[in-house]
Amino acid sequence: MVAPPDGIVLGRHRDASKRRLVWFRRSVVVLVVALLAVGLAGVFGQSPRTSSFGATEATLTVEAPTTVRGGLFFQARFTIGALARLAHATLVLDEGWLEQLSINTVEPAPAAEESRDGRLALDFGPLQPGDRLVAYIQFQVNPTNIGRRSQGVTLADGERVIASVERTVTVFP
Repeated sequence: MVAPPDGIVLGRHRDASKRRLVWFRRSVVVLVVALLAVGLAGVFGQSPRTSSFGATEATLTVEAPTTVRGGLFFQARFTIGALARLAHATLVLDEGWLEQLSINTVEPAPAAEESRDGRLALDFGPLQPGDRLVAYIQFQVNPTNIGRRSQGVTLADGERVIASVERTVTVFP
């Protein structure tokens, strides 16, 4: 019989039981596959959720995901249905809409934009009773953004609050 190479101990290298190592590797593979399956099922984001509020002067509907992932592009749709005349239909977005999110596009473009105590206010101008405004905002989630944030939306006529929708978003890595 030939002698083993230098540094090789037969009892430890050739004859050792590798069952623990095999089960560890299999467990890691199962964990990765399970994580991918949960992601494919849509648990980690981008499925839009609709939130609505109706008032005597207007209705406000917000359709956007409540869970997103870092690096993801997503769209939020804001629908205002005027039931009375609105001189300055203004959407006021909570800070959670802007914190670690990049706005790529706002369509249609608002007539004016301003900050109200750290909240973004988008003034879309006048709406007559029966008018319907649909505004789209495309976002990208910054990859380092993780956590839960408030994404409330307020519909105002200038400074006067008409309707509010309370939402939260959860950002996964």
